[in-house]
Amino acid sequence: MTTLTPATAAETLATVAWAAAEESPLEILGHGSKRGIGRPLQTEHTLDLSKLSGVTLYEPAELVLSAKSGTPLAEIEKLLAENGQQLAFE
Repeated sequence: MTTLTPATAAETLATVAWAAAEESPLEILGHGSKRGIGRPLQTEHTLDLSKLSGVTLYEPAELVLSAKSGTPLAEIEKLLAENGQQLAFE
């Protein structure tokens, strides 16, 4: 199994385009915290998005937050807690 770890959105796009052209399924992975749930995936390649991390937009007064796909939930929760907020599903 090959793990592909893009560091930018452009690299991610190129990786997905390559996999689509090859008709090769990808396992998409953030940090793998839910990897054991459900059936095991039958893929030759894993797309590890953990390098794509960080909050890109946060407007506490507007209740708007945008984060990259590999951002740990703990990082988001800490940022929200600093402003007396929490995720709606908590």
